Amino acid sequence: VMSTTFETKVLDFDTSEGSSSPPLAMQWCGEDSVVLHWKNMGILMVGPYGDWLRFPYNNTSAVHLIPEMDACRVITDSTVELLQRVPPMTANLLRIGSIEGSALLLEASDAFTVGTVSDDVLLSDNPPKEEDISLCIEAATKEFDIATQKRLLRAASYGMQFLKQQQTGNSATAGLVMGGALNFEADEGGMGEQNNNGDGEAVLPSYTTRQFVDSARKLRILNALRNPQVGFILTVTQYDALTATGVLGRLISMQRPSLASRLAVYLKLPKAVQLYARASKAAAYVQKVHNLGTAEAQSDTITAEKAIAIIQNEDSPMDAGDDESSERKIVAKNKNNSSMFRGAYATVAMAATKAGRPGVANLLLLLESSVSDKVPALISNGSYVDAMAVATLARDGDYIFSTLMQVEKACLAAAGNASEITKAQSTFWQTVIAKLPPEAFHTLRRFYLANGGSSSGGEGGNNAVNLLLRAQRFTDAGATLAKRGMAEEDPREKHGVLQEASRVFGLGKETAFYKICTDEYVELLKDQEVIRTKYGATEVAPPSTSVTATLVSVLHYAATHVREQHRLLSDADKIAKKFRIPDRRLWHIKVKAFSESGQWSNLKILADSRTKSPIGYAPFARASIRGKQPASEILKYIERIAVAEERCDLLSEAGMWKRALEEAIRIRDLGRIHNVKANCNSPELQMQADQALAKLT
Repeated sequence: VMSTTFETKVLDFDTSEGSSSPPLAMQWCGEDSVVLHWKNMGILMVGPYGDWLRFPYNNTSAVHLIPEMDACRVITDSTVELLQRVPPMTANLLRIGSIEGSALLLEASDAFTVGTVSDDVLLSDNPPKEEDISLCIEAATKEFDIATQKRLLRAASYGMQFLKQQQTGNSATAGLVMGGALNFEADEGGMGEQNNNGDGEAVLPSYTTRQFVDSARKLRILNALRNPQVGFILTVTQYDALTATGVLGRLISMQRPSLASRLAVYLKLPKAVQLYARASKAAAYVQKVHNLGTAEAQSDTITAEKAIAIIQNEDSPMDAGDDESSERKIVAKNKNNSSMFRGAYATVAMAATKAGRPGVANLLLLLESSVSDKVPALISNGSYVDAMAVATLARDGDYIFSTLMQVEKACLAAAGNASEITKAQSTFWQTVIAKLPPEAFHTLRRFYLANGGSSSGGEGGNNAVNLLLRAQRFTDAGATLAKRGMAEEDPREKHGVLQEASRVFGLGKETAFYKICTDEYVELLKDQEVIRTKYGATEVAPPSTSVTATLVSVLHYAATHVREQHRLLSDADKIAKKFRIPDRRLWHIKVKAFSESGQWSNLKILADSRTKSPIGYAPFARASIRGKQPASEILKYIERIAVAEERCDLLSEAGMWKRALEEAIRIRDLGRIHNVKANCNSPELQMQADQALAKLT
């Protein structure tokens, strides 16, 4: 045995005299001893100082060593034993001739039990101390023999009584062992437990008293667990580490719910733990009734009533009557206190489902008020519609989704082979649409869309479209396909998806407008492809979602390719005509495109192409002003404007202050005269403006 740093040798024990072969197993036994096993030679236990013990296991074919925190468990084909080094306190207490105070107290207690007078003599010179009493109590908890446990506890009780008699006349030390007077001012909370002295005064139990009571209670539990009929061997250290709640969980796993329920009540554990133990006991009862067979089986209502009585920890006889009236009685009797037993009914219901008693499960679930327990229980019972209704009523998205996945799993499990999976999937969608609440449909749709529904053609997207089509939601199905098509990079794939979206839009009466828009967009994509192919350039008519953007790109391209300009302008007019672009909108597009690309000659040709412009000549004038064209060109457009006020504003915007002032005086507009005066930098014009204002006012 080495230290943790592998530098110091703690123990060197030679086993070559017994066997030259290495052991089959070697495990720690607690923290200070080692257990070794050789085949046909038994087990060797080596202590911290080289002391050893040998345990023969001659009639066993297999021996397994399992190390534990303070012992080593030996499992054979017929027995389970626990090896543990004798605790030092027990060794000092029970060693022959020991002069420890706890050993003298034990000897005096034995003498008192036998009825001799030597007990007072033993303790007269060495009166017991609180430490001696505590050692006796602690040693009792570490013993496995019940007689020795009682002997040590009896010694502790004798020592406590002996000290009480000694302390009766000494007020300074009174109450150190058995307790002291209760002082509410010093400790308002108290200790939770109170005794009463002979004078009727309330006293607090001392530490030794509480230790004695707790240890006695702990030993009762450990002895009950060590009973061969239970077979749950624990040391007191393991019990403290496992805690009482952990012990109850182990007992329930061992199919000992009745013992677990009694221990929960005995230890006064939290109500939730006691409820869980009773629920496990009720579940075991339902399983037991099912195992009796059809000849002795009870009806669902009687079984449910008795299970409820176990959960509620009361006897509730079942009145005679038919099943329907009994069901009403069960609900009416327990509806007011169902919240006190949250989760218990669902636990028993799941056990009833596993036992093949769905009727019992349904009756119990009528009383369950916990959504987190009721939904899984309904799912295990196959009541998917009810589970979804409960989850929807609770507005719990997680349970709605989990129920959906369980429904799909059940539908797919019904498919015998791969060829029936498609049919099973259709059955699932039909169930969601026809039988489940709308929240289930929308949750499933969002799930499909989140898994590639609107941006790719994966399985999630196809499922989303199929679900919407089966629900006859043609608008949403077509929109999903249209979004996917617009996100596609490949032109062929994009055209195919958009055509499919158009077909889906055509299935509904209210989606005619969407179908027309989709068809026109497909045609626009085709025309854009034709134009790019015709001119062999990617910058002309790039893929876009707008007819206006297409026209602008064609007109811009015409500015840099003069030879193709006539054909490009003709193609732009054809696109506008095909998609029924209004004249006013088309003229605005051309004015903006020509001015941005510097095609002033084309802008002039456009203005002169008709006797009267559909958009007027103000856009032409503003485009020329922003393009910083000569004043003569700007005046050609301004002079063709019929409205005098608009002419005046455009002249001011172009910086032609003299012409603007003349126009403002002619129309006698004081505001525009003031505007010219404020913005022009010519003193002469400002003087003329003042004179005009004087005349007009």
